[in-house]
Amino acid sequence: MLNLITKAKGLTLAGVLAVTLPATAAVADLYKVTSTAPGMSPFVVNTAIAKVVNKHVDDVEFQVRATGAATKHMVDAGMGKVDFLFGSSTINWLMAENIGPFKNMAKAPEIEKNIGMIFAYQIGPYHYVTRADSGIETLADFKGRTVFAGPPGGAAKNVVLRNIESATGIKADEMKVQTFGFDAAIQAFQDDKIDVIVLPTNMPSPPIQQFALTKEIRILDVDIDKLTINAKTGGTVNTIAGDTYGSNQVGGDARTHGAVVNFSAGMHVDEEVVYQVTKAIWENIDEIHETAIWMPSTVRKEDALQQIASRLHPGAERYYREMGWEIPEPVTFGKAD
Repeated sequence: MLNLITKAKGLTLAGVLAVTLPATAAVADLYKVTSTAPGMSPFVVNTAIAKVVNKHVDDVEFQVRATGAATKHMVDAGMGKVDFLFGSSTINWLMAENIGPFKNMAKAPEIEKNIGMIFAYQIGPYHYVTRADSGIETLADFKGRTVFAGPPGGAAKNVVLRNIESATGIKADEMKVQTFGFDAAIQAFQDDKIDVIVLPTNMPSPPIQQFALTKEIRILDVDIDKLTINAKTGGTVNTIAGDTYGSNQVGGDARTHGAVVNFSAGMHVDEEVVYQVTKAIWENIDEIHETAIWMPSTVRKEDALQQIASRLHPGAERYYREMGWEIPEPVTFGKAD
């Protein structure tokens, strides 16, 4: 049994979607786990991990909260307000170099040092989705249209807007870029209130499956040749097959970009806790794989250390060394990236 400091004091759930899963122990220490919206890949991954941890790790209870942008989650974890989280190399880079949403946050580089990775996985391809009858057939048709590129201040929004401009020359102020979160955007697209929604998610994506149940959709091809795909910050090249979402998906295969992301912990979380969590994940990986059709090809031992964002958490590193895993050098970041 782990002798841990109780972390439930002062936990506020007002305005937060919380998924609490029963722990094995009668009394357990509560750990806050943040994620993106339900249906998105990080939420599915983090919820699957929570189920496994709550079942197999004594005295530890995970509570998954799906609210806000991943950039805020990283800051909260670095400041000890969040324990486990969905992270990405892109956000580590932005924080370390005071770029984008962290341009005016002087302490961002120091806060970034307080986050340690546990394992990496692919978030899935960025789906650029529009209604088949919207009149939008390529990204070049985005001028003047209502577009959701990602949550305000989020890394995904920066990536998408930059790639739209690189592929088409269309700048953010030439579109009606929406300023809400993933949940609201998914509902707005379902209600035909926006023209384009861009979602980074594994296939098949539950929200996009839902779109295709009620309307014909087009997943737009992204001219990858015009983009700068930076592998150092987790960038990948992906293809979405033309039949991924059934007969209501029109058009052929779509090229797009994706990203390697990760499950991480704040460095304030005790090494022994992270060690036990890491052990539970990999010793019960079959239970995690059962949660989504895409999970076996996403959360894999072969890819877990494919890209270490800045540093491993000491608890995770201890587990990997004990198991004899090959640990590559972490990726470090500079302004030239």
